[in-house]
Amino acid sequence: MTGPAEVRFGTDGLRGLAGAAPLDATTLRRVGSALGVWLETLGKVDKRVLLGNDGRSSASWIAEALAQGLAAADAHCVDVGLCTTPALAFLAGTEPCAAAIMISASHNPAEDNGIKIFGPKGTKLQDAAEREIERLALVTAPLGLGSGRTQPRRELVDRYVEHLANAFPSLDLAGTKIVVDAANGGGSKVAPLVLRGFGADVVEVSCRPDGTNINLACGALHPETLARRVVEEKAALGLALDGDGDRGIFVDETGAVRDGDAVLAALALALDVSKALTKRTVVATVMSNLGLSVLLAEHGITLLQTPVGDKNVVAAMRDGGFALGGEQSGHIVFSGKGRLTGDGLFTALQLLALPGARSSGYAALLGRMKRFPQVLLNVVVGTKPPLESLPEVQAAAKAVESALAGRGRVVLRYSGTEKLCRVMVEGEHEGEVHEHAQSIAAAVRRALPE
Repeated sequence: MTGPAEVRFGTDGLRGLAGAAPLDATTLRRVGSALGVWLETLGKVDKRVLLGNDGRSSASWIAEALAQGLAAADAHCVDVGLCTTPALAFLAGTEPCAAAIMISASHNPAEDNGIKIFGPKGTKLQDAAEREIERLALVTAPLGLGSGRTQPRRELVDRYVEHLANAFPSLDLAGTKIVVDAANGGGSKVAPLVLRGFGADVVEVSCRPDGTNINLACGALHPETLARRVVEEKAALGLALDGDGDRGIFVDETGAVRDGDAVLAALALALDVSKALTKRTVVATVMSNLGLSVLLAEHGITLLQTPVGDKNVVAAMRDGGFALGGEQSGHIVFSGKGRLTGDGLFTALQLLALPGARSSGYAALLGRMKRFPQVLLNVVVGTKPPLESLPEVQAAAKAVESALAGRGRVVLRYSGTEKLCRVMVEGEHEGEVHEHAQSIAAAVRRALPE
């Protein structure tokens, strides 16, 4: 007889194929129970846990499995329904609760799912807490399973809408056309609703979740449809969310796609002018384009880089007291009460609220960074030993770094949720960058065959 499936949180929670371990009902009951036991060790008496989801068809039975496990540990759930991750994080920080669980696989296809756990202050759990829940999930067997104790409270999402309205009291978007692609996910209702509340003329794209169409040729990973629609509609701006709405990719009025680096550059310069960029520092990950560092340095702004993951960005911002951070993938993080969570919709409102932005156009605002050619290859691997233990891979990387001669860089890392090695190479000349990336990827394939 085999033992319980191992639970291992990655860079952004627990994620996998819905129905297969660890995203099977049995394991999720153990995770729910483990969370309840862990909350008890913290002295939580009222173990009220908020649940939200991004609209996948598997969300209902995953929520039930988690609720059953939590009930076995004397905890109960409040289900807020379809929402974005930042909306749930906000509620976790403002509603009376011990924790919150977002049921989402972010940008992954509909057959995948996952969970992200937030503490009562609306921030993701620290690594030590996740390791303890992993341990408890292996040794805690929920007994006496019945129906999970779940109370539906769909109206709670309205409090997030009110929060955004209050954050931008003078914003008037009357006469501004915005195209919104919500990836048929958690932001499908709330994003158009919020923007219309400010008076915007909203054109909806991929805002009709049916449980199976999330991220399907749409959203932050597929902004090409949005780009065409922005041009066709003569819109001022396009916003593409990912499935759970914590990242945003933008399209300016010319149809050019602008990622998180371009947004960080625009916001950093604007905040610096208004003296709101704390310590004149921006936090980003090692995956950000060199062009961001170059542009910020030209304006006397420091770029502090962290390992990949918005959790690492948030930790650096909190430790250093910085005001702005984010990832190239579109997670933009702002400091302040109820924030420190990536939020594509909040980021859009920040851009729309910048003085003069709509009159000058977003192509000018988001096009100030000169991008260095960058190639990112995802190599499927069979195992994930430490990369520094692979001589052939290290030799290939060092050869590329030598060829770049200080005018580029190499970043190698494993995906936190998939069996992938990510190979990123930047340099001055696009053709050379492609060749260099392929040479390292080939070494990875030889060292770590599927």
